[in-house]
Order: sequence, then structure tokens, then C-alpha cells
Amino acid sequence: MTTPRMRSAGLGATVVAGAGAVLLALMPSAAADTGFGNVAIEGSVNPQVGCSYTLTSGDLVGGGSSTLNGQPVTFFDNGATIGTGKISESLIPGPAKVSWTPKTAGQHVLTATMGSSAVALTPLTEQVSPSTSTGSAGCPLPSISG
Repeated sequence: MTTPRMRSAGLGATVVAGAGAVLLALMPSAAADTGFGNVAIEGSVNPQVGCSYTLTSGDLVGGGSSTLNGQPVTFFDNGATIGTGKISESLIPGPAKVSWTPKTAGQHVLTATMGSSAVALTPLTEQVSPSTSTGSAGCPLPSISG
């Protein structure tokens, strides 16, 4: 037999759980955060079709005696494989890196998985612009810092 107090407690728990789900849905960055690092682009703000960029595993780095040393990270553009890089095994920490040349304008969701267990990194969504000229002449110069 349920009492009014028991029904009230059940309703309260349902309301709290529902409110949590609504907040999570309204905060896409929190919902997409995997806690295992993020996909990042080195030295670029506005990617263009036909230009090359370096994708990295962001803050996910090895170095020294890190358990991440040598872990492969496979990168994807809208689900299509771009390539695989490895997290640095040297004493100097470094993320996994691959070269990416977008072939189409529009929204690109860049994702990555790490290791044999395919742990997902936090995705990056980029808006790629059409090429501004023919060949690499219209591409931004690569960053000298990285």
C-alpha cells in the first residue's frame, strides 16, 4: 500500500530526474564532453576547402611515464576516417596529430577515438568556408609555433 508521503517522494524524484535531463539537453557542450580529451585544430580559426590543417588530440598528451604514451588516436570527419596519430612517447608531452584537408564547404564534425578500446574524445564542430582562390595561395600560412 502506498501512502500519500510515498507518492510525493516518488513524484519529487521524478521531477528532479526530469529537470536534470532537460538541463543536460540544453547544455550541448556538457553533453558532448567525454572527459577523455578533445579534438582541436592547430593555428586556424576559419578553415577553408582545400587547405591543410593539423588536428590534435588537444589536452590529451603523453610524456614522461604517462600511461597515454604511444596510444593511437584515430580522427574522423563526419564519420569518414582522416588518419591515425600517436600520443607522444618522449619526455616532452605531445598530443596525437594528423593532417586534415577538408574537401567540402559546410559543417564538419571532427571526432576521434583513442586506443584499442576506442575511447571517444570530445568532438569539434567546424564550419568550413569555400576556397578563396585556386591552389594553396588562398590558404592561411601554417603556425610557426606548432
